[in-house]
Amino acid sequence: MTKFEITPELLKEAKKAVNSAKYSATAERKKEAVDMLMKLAVAVQNLEEIKASPKEQLKAKKAKASKKKAIHDNGRLAKKTRVRRTSNERLDDHATKQSLDKLFDNAMALRY
Repeated sequence: MTKFEITPELLKEAKKAVNSAKYSATAERKKEAVDMLMKLAVAVQNLEEIKASPKEQLKAKKAKASKKKAIHDNGRLAKKTRVRRTSNERLDDHATKQSLDKLFDNAMALRY
């Protein structure tokens, strides 16, 4: 199997292929989008995993513990501020995620 590197050019080409397949679908454009997604999937699978140093692991554990103990002066747990999104923005996010999931699932089905 060919090794692919994740580069900005590869990401741009994949995004362009997916958008062209999404907005003006033809068999050729869909095939190109699936091929680009397969290249990205292979590139991600080939990424080398790194282990965190013991010092970094300790920092992560402390940060996790401090989040659990985030208490205001009055003794109540601190509330996280959330970004408010309109219903249309949520629907757009959901539709985009579903279309990308479907393209990726089709790519994986073609692979095996």
